Amino acid sequence: MKFLMLIHNNLEALEGLTEDQLEELSGGREQIATVARELLQTGELVTVLTLTEPAETKDLQLVAGTPVVSDRPLLETKEFLAGALVVDCATPQRALELAALIPLVKYRRVEIREIRFDHDEFLAQLDQL
Repeated sequence: MKFLMLIHNNLEALEGLTEDQLEELSGGREQIATVARELLQTGELVTVLTLTEPAETKDLQLVAGTPVVSDRPLLETKEFLAGALVVDCATPQRALELAALIPLVKYRRVEIREIRFDHDEFLAQLDQL
């Protein structure tokens, strides 16, 4: 079973934090690397994504066939999707255990969603679609 772990953040909450406080939130590079190595060894870590902040993104919509590009945040909210992990594990319970290894989970919620259809499954069925 594959799961997407969505990591949300809040820029206002991060403003004014010291480097030490930011490192405590993230767990620091060494702790992140240790967890990643362990999950790679077990075969459970598929990928890690770090996303740009909303101010650095664009969205696109076709309006009457014309592309309209906006550089404003898609949602007017303080929280934003900061990154994600994809894990491949045996059970939803194991996915919860893996999410608990993310240092930020001590301060912010991590959303865990089962992936119903992924890249490999899509490519395998592409000729049938």
